Amino acid sequence: MSRMAVLCALLLLAAAPGASTAQPSKSAAEKEKARMNELRAQVRSYRCVTKAGRKYYGSTVPQQCAGEPVEALSSQGTVLFRIDPPLTPEQRAARQAEVEKAAAAEQAKHDAQAAARAQARRDQALLQTYTSEKDIESVRQRAIGDNQKASQQVEKRIAALRQRLENLAKQPDKSPEQLEQDRRALDYDLSLQEQLLESRRREAAAINARYDEEKRKYHELTRGAK
Repeated sequence: MSRMAVLCALLLLAAAPGASTAQPSKSAAEKEKARMNELRAQVRSYRCVTKAGRKYYGSTVPQQCAGEPVEALSSQGTVLFRIDPPLTPEQRAARQAEVEKAAAAEQAKHDAQAAARAQARRDQALLQTYTSEKDIESVRQRAIGDNQKASQQVEKRIAALRQRLENLAKQPDKSPEQLEQDRRALDYDLSLQEQLLESRRREAAAINARYDEEKRKYHELTRGAK
């Protein structure tokens, strides 16, 4: 037999019924549905006990069982499954509240676990970044130094703008309209630089707060190790 004939034979076998792999298993929901269908097929009667203690039977659910738990019975009288009554509006509200409370608790647990993992990563990064608290102080001083240099540059620009404002009155060759226009432009630039200087000051406070916290955390993490 030629190679082509062998290949054709293999393809025919693969396409033949029964040649495919086993069918995927049914899902849990499908299995449960099939089980309930089997139980329903075995039901021969229904029974309930009212709040007054009276029992009612029937081939269908007796009218007297409205609002009561109902048991589905087999021909031997065994309970196949139970049918709970519809929930009242109050019961539905209570059950919904329980579901929401459980969901909130689960979300809080998930958030706490995520926060703990994030904190663990930050702690590990802190220990890998610094070898001592002196390292943290060195980095702080460099950051504060850069901030101070930037602040000094802004202060110089502010001083220059204020000097230019003072010199406006010494320019008689300009018209009052031109002088007013120049003054407004200088006031606007001066306002921007003053805002920038205030931002630098807030940045300095934030730098100190950040490295204070990193020193505190580093001390806490290494104290236990030591």
